[in-house]
Amino acid sequence: MHPDESKLVWEAQNGRQQAFAALAEAYWPKVYRWLFRLSDHPHLAEDLTQEAFLKAWSALPTLAEGSRFRSWLFAIARNCFLQAKRRGRDEEKLPETIASPIASPEGAALEEETRLLLESACRRLPEHYRAAFLLWTYEDMSYHEIAEVLGTTEVTARWRVCKARRFLLSELKPYLEQHVS
Repeated sequence: MHPDESKLVWEAQNGRQQAFAALAEAYWPKVYRWLFRLSDHPHLAEDLTQEAFLKAWSALPTLAEGSRFRSWLFAIARNCFLQAKRRGRDEEKLPETIASPIASPEGAALEEETRLLLESACRRLPEHYRAAFLLWTYEDMSYHEIAEVLGTTEVTARWRVCKARRFLLSELKPYLEQHVS
C-alpha cells in the first residue's frame, strides 16, 4: 500500500469524507473498467461501481489496519457483480408496464398516480441527495456538471445520485410490486 493511500484510508476511517472521495477518485476508473469487462454492459458496470463504493464506505471501519485497500475494494466489487448475476438486476429496474403508453383514462390515472408517488418520495430524500438526483434525472447533467453545480467532487456526485436512486427504489418497491403483478 502506498504511504499516502494508507493515510487516506486512516483519515476516511476516522470520518473524513474528502479522504474517501480521494480514494474513490483514484480507484473509480479501475473498478469501473474491471466491472465493465466482466459484465460487458456499461450501465450495469456503472451501477455496480457505485454500489461497491457505497458498500466500501459503509464497511470502511472493518478494514483491518495494514490491509490493502485496493484488493479489499475489488473484493467488494466482485461480490456486487456476483450478487447482480444471481438476482439478474431485474429487481432494480422500473418495470416498463408501470404506466400505460396508451392514453386511456386508466393509463392516464396510473401515470399521474406514479408521478405523484415519485414526487412524494423525492421530497423525502435528504436535500443533498435530492439536488444531485434531480440534476441528473431532469436536467440530464453529467456527474462532472453536477459536481460543479453542487461544489463537490464528481465521485461524490455519483455517490449521491446512486444513494437517491436506491432510496427511491426502496420507497416505491411496495407500490411497484402491487401494480406489476
